[in-house]
Amino acid sequence: MAIRTKKRKDGTTAWYYDFTINGIRYRGIGGTTKTQALRTQEKKRAEALDIANGLIQKVKNPKIEEFADIYLKRRQHLRFHKRDALSVRNLVRYFKGKNLMSITPSDIEDYIGKRREDGLKNGTINRELTCLKRMYNLAIKWGDSRINPVINVDMLEEPPGRTRFLSIEEAQKLINNCSVHIKPIVILALNTGMRLNEILPLKWSQVFIDDNMDPHIELLVTKNNKKRYIPLNDDVVKMLKHYRELKPSIQKKPEYVFYSIRTGEPLKSITKPFLKALKISNIEDFRFHDLRHTFASHYLMNGGDLLSLKEILGHSSLKMVERYSHFASAYKFRMVNNLNGKFS
Repeated sequence: MAIRTKKRKDGTTAWYYDFTINGIRYRGIGGTTKTQALRTQEKKRAEALDIANGLIQKVKNPKIEEFADIYLKRRQHLRFHKRDALSVRNLVRYFKGKNLMSITPSDIEDYIGKRREDGLKNGTINRELTCLKRMYNLAIKWGDSRINPVINVDMLEEPPGRTRFLSIEEAQKLINNCSVHIKPIVILALNTGMRLNEILPLKWSQVFIDDNMDPHIELLVTKNNKKRYIPLNDDVVKMLKHYRELKPSIQKKPEYVFYSIRTGEPLKSITKPFLKALKISNIEDFRFHDLRHTFASHYLMNGGDLLSLKEILGHSSLKMVERYSHFASAYKFRMVNNLNGKFS
């Protein structure tokens, strides 16, 4: 074993460790003092001995940009791959050149500060931290790292989730002002709470409105990758049956429920006609996803319970539907008031 000092190009002095175990040479920067270098050497030597004796797994410890390529290739089949790719791009841009095991919790705190200076919201930064944490978990599993520095970093506080929803009158006004080809989509969203990316690729093979079982839609591809069953009320069943009977000759792929009346292809987006309907209806600060909030709010105000709502919306925990709990409380209050004069 050897400890040596060397002057670097920037004029500073560094101490290096250098030792060999089983014919394998280990060397690197140990610190700025001899004492630091000795401590680092003992630590590295102990790790090397454990690896040589099979006590711990040897890790590859690649640079983050190299691991990022592997991570994205192995995860490209997943639904949230695009979101992951965006987060990975931002992470690699900042940490490029660093090996996985050289990134510390303080480095990640600095990254958070940089992203906040860039004007990003806490929710966006948290998504990137979640991605980095997932990368490290898989790096440990795949033998590329031994540590996950993200577990020692606190997530940022996020504001309560948005609960913008329409009144019954506003919803009916929106439906009336929708063009013919997006009206059934809006009606389906208002009555089921389905996401737009669950509605547009819907196929008739997923729609059960003819047999003896309760009418429902079977979703195979969902946000949490779990199959989900959406109950349908009579209004939606009637609307879907009527829509199915139209069977236009222009539709090129009849297995899909919704299609473009211009090209006959399955719909990919309804942004422009939906925004137009909102403008005509004089409805401001509203997104298609808020139709999901509208369904949830009215479901509870009309006597539904949080547990059933969680299952219909496809949330993994009740915490995700807590934003709507005040509607359930208001309903309970009204029900209790129905007992006025009964036992006095």
